[in-house]
Amino acid sequence: MRIYKPPRGYAVARPRLVDDDAILDATRVVLAELGPVKLTLAAVGARVGLAAPTLIQRFGSKRGLLLASAARSPLMVLRAAAEAEARNTSPLAALRDFALSSVAHIERREELGNGLGFVQLDVADPEFREHALAHSAAIVDTTGRLLRAARTAGELKPSADVDALARLTLVCFNGALQVWAVNGWGSLTDFLRDQLDLLLAPYLIEE
Repeated sequence: MRIYKPPRGYAVARPRLVDDDAILDATRVVLAELGPVKLTLAAVGARVGLAAPTLIQRFGSKRGLLLASAARSPLMVLRAAAEAEARNTSPLAALRDFALSSVAHIERREELGNGLGFVQLDVADPEFREHALAHSAAIVDTTGRLLRAARTAGELKPSADVDALARLTLVCFNGALQVWAVNGWGSLTDFLRDQLDLLLAPYLIEE
């Protein structure tokens, strides 16, 4: 067995005991608790046992950390959709599962309100807006694919315009979140389910 000996003056990098995904998961939790303005690197680091300077080495700044979190959001949409499809055989059931499971962890209006604070960055900052557009596109594309599958499976009327319906689903989802953040009607999961059912009802094939 050969033992590798680095050349003199070569610094061996320490292994990362906490990977970036764990840090970005912690960032989402802190965002829900504090919002993007009050979020600090120290607060995120405390969640994963890392000092703020370590996060600066990884992400450059608080802005860099938030951008990394935003950049990952489209991938998380695709992951959530794949998990929902694995749990359901019906495309429409998978669509509902996909939407509802994404908010199942939210219990208080304040959590959602803090998360919606990111919208200000999405509107005002071109880099954040780019990631927000990719996130919306991932939702619309995923929803459209599931709606096409539902139409093929005989769950939706053949005349259903799935492209338009996919965009309406995004509007319904985002609108429901903002309305519930203000009004808090029941649980968020129940409220969102009711809005999705109302949206889809005219396009369903009655059994």
